[in-house]
Amino acid sequence: MPYERAGFHPSNGSILKNPTPARATASPIRQLFKSVKRRLFPKTAEQRYVDLLSKRIDAGWEHSTLGPSIRDEAYTRGKAEDWAEHMVSYGLKRDHLCVEYGCGSLWAAEPVIRFLDAGRYFGLDITDKFYEFGRERLGDLLREKQVRLGVIADEKLREVAALKPDFIFSRKVLPHVPDDALPRYLANVAGLMQVKTIAMLDNTPMVGDDGKMTGRRHSIEKMQQLLPAGFEIRQERYAALLRRRA
Repeated sequence: MPYERAGFHPSNGSILKNPTPARATASPIRQLFKSVKRRLFPKTAEQRYVDLLSKRIDAGWEHSTLGPSIRDEAYTRGKAEDWAEHMVSYGLKRDHLCVEYGCGSLWAAEPVIRFLDAGRYFGLDITDKFYEFGRERLGDLLREKQVRLGVIADEKLREVAALKPDFIFSRKVLPHVPDDALPRYLANVAGLMQVKTIAMLDNTPMVGDDGKMTGRRHSIEKMQQLLPAGFEIRQERYAALLRRRA
């Protein structure tokens, strides 16, 4: 329990023995060094996300879709099955080469992998740490289905684009993409696409306290403006669909 790790027991309010020692305050010189380092070598939004989630997962914090175990496995599995069904309704076929951009720990990918023929799934993410959790959990299935996985980088994106994907999906990613990373996200997905390719992006609605939809993290209008020429995006019931014009 987080209380116990902090040396506090909620049942009696007492401090446990051997509490975690308080971290010493960094010296002014070290603080100045860190400040200068941040300015000279700023981290990308993706690097910041990896650092934050890695620390949380390593500390035993359960995410909804990342890590060896998740917050509500039954709920997540049900949602993944629903998403896979929506993919089929939007045109996914068993023999399609299907690329997942932001595959995470493969919780959303599992029903898609089971549906596809062997060798037809390629998962990409910003770090191999996330998908290695999925590889450990689904080892036999990944070998049977000849699943390919890779870290998002220019060379890997060119390699996957050369395979001419039929279908691309990005589940539980777009809502976490900050404004400064959105152009890069859209350019990377668009760069994987052929005219035939269907790209299905999980553009999850934001809901207010009253239960009503208040908008989305990124509007269709904003994304359309950021896309390269020759691409169009529209909001459908279950996702935003991105297509490349002939």
